[in-house]
Parts: sequence; C-alpha cells; structure tokens
Amino acid sequence: MEEDWWGGDAPHDSASDAPKEIVISGPGGSGNTLTGGINQVSVDGQNGVWGQVDQKDSTRSRSLIWFLTGLIVLPVLLAGVTSFLGSTIESGGYDEEYSRNLVVTDNVTIDDRTFETYGFSASPDFHHDFDDPSWWDLWTGGERWYSWTDSSDFDNPGLQVVDSQGSQWQTMQTGSWGDPQPNPEIYIRVDSDFVHVAFNPNGCSLCGQPEHFSYTSEDYPANEDAIAIVMCLLWPVTIIGGMVWGYATGRKPFAYGLMSFCALVAVGVMLLFGLLVMAFGW
Repeated sequence: MEEDWWGGDAPHDSASDAPKEIVISGPGGSGNTLTGGINQVSVDGQNGVWGQVDQKDSTRSRSLIWFLTGLIVLPVLLAGVTSFLGSTIESGGYDEEYSRNLVVTDNVTIDDRTFETYGFSASPDFHHDFDDPSWWDLWTGGERWYSWTDSSDFDNPGLQVVDSQGSQWQTMQTGSWGDPQPNPEIYIRVDSDFVHVAFNPNGCSLCGQPEHFSYTSEDYPANEDAIAIVMCLLWPVTIIGGMVWGYATGRKPFAYGLMSFCALVAVGVMLLFGLLVMAFGW
C-alpha cells in the first residue's frame, strides 16, 4: 500500500497534518483514491461530537430545570399535599335525624310544676351514637317557638334536673318569634330510640305543642389540631428550607425559582387588593 501526503516531506505544523488525499493501490499498480478532510475536535469541549450535548448547553438546561422545579413543581406538590390534609379533616362522619311523628305521653312534675310530655321516635342506634361525635345539636319546636341544645351544653350538671319520678332531664335553650311572648320552658330526655320533650308554655299563650325533632352531628379526626398546624407550617417551612438547600448545595436556580414564586404570589395579592379597593371604593 502506498500513501501520498499533501506537501511531501516538507516541514508542517499540526494544522497541515490532515491528509488531503490517500491512494490505495494493489500489486498491479491500479488503485483507488480517497479524498476528503478531517474534522478536528476542539479540546475545550465547545463543539458537539457524535450527538453529544454541548457542555454549556447542558449546564443551561440543568439550571432551567431546577428553576422551573422551584417555580412550578414544588408549589404544585405543596398544593396537592395541602389539599389532601384538608380532605382528611373534612372526612369526618355526618349524621342527621328528623321526625314529625309526635307521640303524647304522660305529664311529669319538675320543681313542683307540671309539664306536658311528648315524644319522637329516632333510629334504633340513636341512643348509643348521638353523644359520640365531636359536635352535634338537637332541636325541637312548635308554633312561634324553638328550642335547642348541643354537645357543649349536654351533660352539664348545672343544666340538668330530676323529675318527681327520678328521671333526669336536660335543659333546652328556647326562643320565640312574632308578638312578644314569654319563652316556653323545655326539657328533653333520650331513652333508647325515643326522645322525650317536657313542655311548659310558661305563660306563652300563643306557643303550641312541639311539632318536630331534629338532630345533626359531625365527627372530626382526633388529630385535627395537629393536621391544622402542619397545614399552616407546610408552605413557609418548605419554601424557606428549599431556598437554604438550594444555596447550600450549589443549586441556586432552584432557590431563585422559589423566590420568583413568592414574588409572583405577593404581586398577585397586591393586584387583588387593588381590584377590591377599586371595586368597592374603599
């Protein structure tokens, strides 16, 4: 094989070392000639070689990814976690009872006064469950008056009375509407799935007998307060911690993204406040 180099044996520098023409011949003297150039690779890493990404372009891409992570990805994740925690607080059980099936029962004597007694049927498990939820209220009422008690007042010794037969009753708060009238005096007693109502008009000549009974309840998780605290601290702690982490680990674009998010939120709040001021003329 015979090779002919451009420039023969003359001295040359590294830039002229690239062969311009190569002759490949066989034993008979006939051969083929290859011509072309050589693409030199720069040692500073600025040129892309065989599909490799330029080093500066790669650095810019990583910086952009970290910036967008701080600006968009992390806030979206925080919003999702906050929404999930909020749903756990609101996922407590809800129950309600309502009845207009009035039953007249025997009168009772409380503090030497006679009370008419009425009753309403409830669900079979009402006696076992009605005082268990975190919050509940119970209402009854009739023409021109209404009466209620709730979980904060129930079992308060100062609001309990005993009738002449030894049964314990719970004092109900009362109100009325229409022409000024004295409020009736109402007590209740829960006996299994039956709600007893002791009624004394107490001088309210326009107040009719009880007509309905209603009960609503809502149960909250036992760790509701802890979840609420976590929800309050989640955003500031995560954002501040993310900024510190970004600077400490050399990922400043991530910290800049979080700062930009905070700035956008602040601008949005100010714009909203300005719109409210213009809308309502404060």
